[in-house]
Amino acid sequence: MDILNLLQNETFIFYAAIFSVLFFFTGIILIPYVILKIPHDYFSYSSKKEYFSRKRDIAVYYMKMTLRNAAALLLFFLGILLLVVPGQGLLTILLSFLLADIPGKYKIEKYLIRKQKIYNLLNRFRQKYGKESFILPED
Repeated sequence: MDILNLLQNETFIFYAAIFSVLFFFTGIILIPYVILKIPHDYFSYSSKKEYFSRKRDIAVYYMKMTLRNAAALLLFFLGILLLVVPGQGLLTILLSFLLADIPGKYKIEKYLIRKQKIYNLLNRFRQKYGKESFILPED
């Protein structure tokens, strides 16, 4: 089945629209939840492994990492399927990269949190819901 026939299929369009709306509202709900769930000292360690080794059992860390990477892989392939729906496929692929445990991702996260506008915005949001402000990394 080629892409033009697929785009003319009403059932496909219906389910693609449902997935699009579902992912849109899921993102609206999950992003604030995730921001509030990040511990205030998450960015203050030199590496993500150091953070998890001080806070939790390392076996639990590797189990969660495996599950997150499996979910990221699933989202990546779902994003490729959703590329026919404008916007949602790319957002799903982006979400898969954010969820995945990619080497160097923690450094990028720390780089972004050092940006004053991002730091202030996230901390204002966290304070609005009674959470402690993020601690900026020292290095």
